[in-house]
Amino acid sequence: MKTINLILCLLMLPIIIPAQEIGKDAVVAPVKMNVLYRGLANPIEIAVPGITSDKVTASITNGTIKKVKNGWEVSPGDQSESVVTVLVNNKKVSEKFFRVKNVPDPIAVFAGKYDGSIPKDIALKTEVLEVELKDFDWDLKFTVKSFILLCTNGKSDFEEISNGNRITDKMKSLIADCKVGQNIVFKDIKAIGPDGRSRDLNPVVLTLK
Repeated sequence: MKTINLILCLLMLPIIIPAQEIGKDAVVAPVKMNVLYRGLANPIEIAVPGITSDKVTASITNGTIKKVKNGWEVSPGDQSESVVTVLVNNKKVSEKFFRVKNVPDPIAVFAGKYDGSIPKDIALKTEVLEVELKDFDWDLKFTVKSFILLCTNGKSDFEEISNGNRITDKMKSLIADCKVGQNIVFKDIKAIGPDGRSRDLNPVVLTLK
């Protein structure tokens, strides 16, 4: 899991409150676009130059923040923004606003594909329907909880449900009955991510070749 780094540096905060007892100002300088994600323990780093970590505390609106072994963790709430406040010896030295977002939806893939064509022998060998989270900095795991396979043999449509991510024996039989040039469709795909939310994912439409 990659870290969202928040570094407290000198002379960078739009709103600066002098910490006269230490002769320095502290700031929050975000690196990852001021975003916290719901349902995740967002790792952050907090440091005030010249001040030992035992004298630095922090609070947050719309969520919780706690000190952990390698820094801090923030778990935001349901509102659209949070404010992190940094204190030294219980006196505020800095605060920073952050946007709060849901983790984006992943896409469903079958044998690494979500559209286009697929060799029939590869389709028959593929055992699971998977999900991918593209263009996102976090390495998160999503699990397919259920889906429907729709196949046509040229005369009729056939559907089969899987209560998990695995391709059932019945589904393999349906794929085997399809001819080259016909479509197999995975639809009504439901997946759960680390935030515990159930998500309806994109259908996967593939043409056998």
